[in-house]
Amino acid sequence: MLTMLVEVIMGVFIANFKASEHPIINIIVRGLLVAVIGFFIALFSSIVEGWDFSIGFALIFSLAIGMLVSVFLFVVEIFFNYLDKK
Repeated sequence: MLTMLVEVIMGVFIANFKASEHPIINIIVRGLLVAVIGFFIALFSSIVEGWDFSIGFALIFSLAIGMLVSVFLFVVEIFFNYLDKK
């Protein structure tokens, strides 16, 4: 699902973009998407709950978590591609 979303987003900027041909760009954009979604979830939940919210810290934290999730998904893809080749 994330790969299709990345292809649609990057297809606007790069003509004939295929995620399989550009895995590094795919990882980075996937991580940014996860980070932005996580940031907005944290922002809206803090507004609803009335918590004090540091936007700078939350943005850095969400970017770090987004990149970690993206790298984890990439490792899972590599693992399953390795299993399919066997």
